[in-house]
Amino acid sequence: MKIIAELCQNHNGDVDLLESMVSDASLNGADIIKIQSIKPESFTYRKEYEDFRKYEDELKRFKELELSYDDEKRFAEICRDKKVEPMTTIFSTEHYDYFNSLGYDYLKLSGYSMKSFDYGLKLDKFNFKYLIFSTSSLTLEEIKRCVKNLKQVDFTMLNCTCVYPTTLDKLNLQNISFYKEYFELDTIGLSDHSNPHEDNLLSSKLAIFQGIDMLERHFTILDKDETRDGKVSITPDMLYELKRFDTLSKEEQYEELNEFDETQKFNHDYYRNRFCEI
Repeated sequence: MKIIAELCQNHNGDVDLLESMVSDASLNGADIIKIQSIKPESFTYRKEYEDFRKYEDELKRFKELELSYDDEKRFAEICRDKKVEPMTTIFSTEHYDYFNSLGYDYLKLSGYSMKSFDYGLKLDKFNFKYLIFSTSSLTLEEIKRCVKNLKQVDFTMLNCTCVYPTTLDKLNLQNISFYKEYFELDTIGLSDHSNPHEDNLLSSKLAIFQGIDMLERHFTILDKDETRDGKVSITPDMLYELKRFDTLSKEEQYEELNEFDETQKFNHDYYRNRFCEI
C-alpha cells in the first residue's frame, strides 16, 4: 500500500517549513508527498457564498499560501532526492504548460473538479503517468462517467467524504469494497479526513485492513492549532504508526483491531461463569 502525505496548506506559505515537512514525511514512511497547486487568479466570485466565506478574504488567504514556480520546482527536487514521488492537486486545466515543465508523474483531482470538467478530454494536455481522483460529492452516476472518461489512463480512485473533519459514520468505508468490485478496479484507496487526535487512526486502519492500495492523509509537523487543516492532519509519529500497521499480517491486524478492553473482558467472564458449567 502506498501512503500519500498531503501537505495541503500546512506549510503556511513558508518554503523552509515545506522542506522540513518533506523530510519528516519521507523519514516516516510516505511513498508520495503531495502539495496543492492553487492559482488564486483562477478563483471566481459567487454571490451566493459571500455569507459563508468572503471572496476577497479567500483570495487574500490563498495568495499568502501560494507557492511560486521555483518553490514547486524545489519541492519536486527534494522529494526525488528523498526517493519519494512528488505529486500535486490541480484545480484548473488552464496552466498545463506550468505543470508539464515541473515534471510531475502523479496528478490528483478532487471530486468537485471531476464533476465540473470533462477531464477525460482536457487531461490530454498534461504530461503525467498516473492520476488519482477522489469521490467527494460525486454521485454514483458521476463516478461512472469519470471511470469511463479515464479508461485510457492509469488511475486510482479514492473514497472520500467532503466534510472536515469526517466522523466515522460519514466516512462510508463500505464503499471501498463496493467501488472496487462494481467498477472492476485494479486499485482502490481512501482519502481520510477524520480527526486522528480523536479516533486514534481507527478509520485509516480499518481501511488498510480492508485491503486498500492507497491512503491519503493530511500531514503536518506543527501543532494541530497552528494550521487550518491541523485537526485532520496526522503527525510524523502517526504516519510511522500507519506504515507499521500496514506491514502486519491480516491476522495481526485483526488482533489489534479486535483487542478486548476491560469491559469486554468482564462481560465475557460474567456470562461465561453465569451460564456455563465451568
